[in-house]
Amino acid sequence: MRKKLFFIFIGLCGFNFANTQSIPCSNPIYRQFDFWIGEWEVFGKNGVKAGDSKISVILDSCIILEEWANYGFQQGFSFKGKSFNTYNRAAKQWQQTWVDNTGTTTNFNIGKFDNNRLTFISNPFKITKDSFAIRRLSFYKLSDELVRQHGEISKDSGRNYITEYDLEYRKKHFNVNKIVDSLFNKMITAYNTKQYGIIANYYCKNAKIISKTEQVADFQNIVKYWNGFEKLAGKWELQNLKSELINGLIWQKGKSIITDKNNKKHTVDFTLIIVMENNEWKILQDAYW
Repeated sequence: MRKKLFFIFIGLCGFNFANTQSIPCSNPIYRQFDFWIGEWEVFGKNGVKAGDSKISVILDSCIILEEWANYGFQQGFSFKGKSFNTYNRAAKQWQQTWVDNTGTTTNFNIGKFDNNRLTFISNPFKITKDSFAIRRLSFYKLSDELVRQHGEISKDSGRNYITEYDLEYRKKHFNVNKIVDSLFNKMITAYNTKQYGIIANYYCKNAKIISKTEQVADFQNIVKYWNGFEKLAGKWELQNLKSELINGLIWQKGKSIITDKNNKKHTVDFTLIIVMENNEWKILQDAYW
């Protein structure tokens, strides 16, 4: 009898799997939050390290798990927590449950993904005897190696929000110099192949070039500025002297050396501010002297 029941059970299971997806969470919508996956160092807006976070996929790719640990100890206590993030197929929205080692649980039952941003809204919770609040938690994909997490609270049913924390997740082994060197190589290649105007493509739409004697703004003016180097021609070299990431911006100091067509060297020092625009690192400000 037991043997017969066993085969009936297997038959039913086979029927179910034959009529559903072989992997329940294989729909691309479950992958919208994958930009958060990885191991990260997390920093506040002041540039001070706040903690470490490991984000992984569990339960046959249905759950995105965060494992958080504060950086350092406070009065001998190390704050830790985990969040469980999933797309609720029935409710057609993302949801998150946060738990930590202080006994706190926060449920975000409303979540929406749009334009590289995932935003959660919490259930209302009491803050005084007669008043409630809600939290909004937003994740922004800034690049493959940078994610912003913005936590806010509203005490007037979502009409106004106040920032509680604003964090920058930096992928461990984030290599700022590699980003800068890659940008420089593209610019050098354009110059040394006499495609001077193309260099303007490595500036963002609101970019400025600033020197002691002039200021250049607007894309077409930057194209004109670089086309002017056809008079010098020759070969261009860029030296990356120092680069660091501060609040999502790369601040860079370098040296430019152009050996012109008459073999005369033109050397200037410069400082760049480099930002993420349309998933590419581009120059926001180019100051030289």
